[in-house]
Amino acid sequence: MPGVNGRAMRVLLALALTVFSANLCATQIGVYAPEEAPYQYIEASTGQPSGMAVEVVQLVLRELGLDVPVNIEPWPRIQKTRLAQPNNLIFTAYRNQDTETQYRWVGAIVPFRIYLYRLKTRKDVHVAGLADLKRYKVGVVTNGGRFSYLTKHGFAANLEPAKNDELNLRKFFAGRFDVLAEDPTMLQHAAPRYGLDPAQAEKLHELTDLAGEGYLAFTLGTSDALVAQFAKALDKVKAGKAYRELFLKYGL
Repeated sequence: MPGVNGRAMRVLLALALTVFSANLCATQIGVYAPEEAPYQYIEASTGQPSGMAVEVVQLVLRELGLDVPVNIEPWPRIQKTRLAQPNNLIFTAYRNQDTETQYRWVGAIVPFRIYLYRLKTRKDVHVAGLADLKRYKVGVVTNGGRFSYLTKHGFAANLEPAKNDELNLRKFFAGRFDVLAEDPTMLQHAAPRYGLDPAQAEKLHELTDLAGEGYLAFTLGTSDALVAQFAKALDKVKAGKAYRELFLKYGL
């Protein structure tokens, strides 16, 4: 910029950052997630949101100078009341071919894979491919990604929906349905929290179409500028030591 010395340039940059911060703070941002340990859940001893993804989001908010609460809610409620509104940050949103157009994607946090499981005592349950599910009841969270995928592929009549991940796991270990569709990391961390033994479950088949990454994502209608600023802040967080330490802390 001709005629502007270094000190003046720093002043201009500081003013620009102040204007941006004011605009960002003026935008009403909501932050919502369904309970999916170890990524996001309510810590029983404190009643507060906890988990690897929660801590990442809190680091991003701190990077942006925002004081916004993280809300853990049942997925059906998020889907019904939050997704239709702009400026809501949702996590962990699973990015794959079925969800690509449903969000404004900020950035990836963790990879994920989905497997079909049976209880080890259920030697009568055999699944070598998707078509085999026609013979069984499959447990999923209502209107979640697995629910939508299996419904789309003609298994609506075979689904045993639950309102949240905890109820879904409890029903599975109680033998109330035949096959569980679950992320192995979530199964290993979530089941013990409910007094359940993940060693009682065994893998049958991977749903490779559902493999992808867990993302931070804004709802549709959110501005490009807001998405870009959160993406920049997330990139900075992921480049830092605190992010790497979270993977060790949660055994991911």
